[in-house]
Amino acid sequence: MEKNKEKTTKFASVLSQLRKERGISQKKAASELGISQALLSHYEKGIRECGLDFIIRCSDYYGVTTDYLLGVSENRNGMSNEYLAAFSEDKSNSVSMLAKATKYLLDSVAASSSDPAEKGFVYDYYLLTLYRGALTLAKAGVIPKELFKIDYSVAKDLASAAIAMQDAKFVLIEDKSRTGVDSANRTVINDLIEEAEALIMKNMHTYLYD
Repeated sequence: MEKNKEKTTKFASVLSQLRKERGISQKKAASELGISQALLSHYEKGIRECGLDFIIRCSDYYGVTTDYLLGVSENRNGMSNEYLAAFSEDKSNSVSMLAKATKYLLDSVAASSSDPAEKGFVYDYYLLTLYRGALTLAKAGVIPKELFKIDYSVAKDLASAAIAMQDAKFVLIEDKSRTGVDSANRTVINDLIEEAEALIMKNMHTYLYD
């Protein structure tokens, strides 16, 4: 009985902490989790115990493991301390280090993000990066060139352009701080820049939403 009470207390504490970290109200969190605000308040205070289905919903919603929610693990993405220790001990030029680093980054994204669009962005970015790496390995004779339908020189440029587009897409989504400068002494350069940037934004909008 004492152990169950301890688990409930840990869950309540973590549940409240995760909501506050995200900066959302109880009302909003409760609505998106499909319960009433009063019930969520009881869960966060440890007054009531919830079912397994709600724990799983919270795990998906906050992007953490159920073990972290229950206070069983201190690691949000489920990676053990032994795994991280082994990762840090790898040599800097080790292929194993690259493989583990890639897995760590992708697992971190999978565990921390509940937004399908964000996961899709990361997937596409890594897919294109690995594809470009595969092209380089094919040119070096490590893997067969016959695997590729597109000629190496063209495919590499297209992959690089696609990766650059992914970078630009991310920047344009996240960085809304630039609004342009209204110069008192306007010149034809001002007009050129404004028209070019308008065209870039139009093309990006088409790429993102069409």
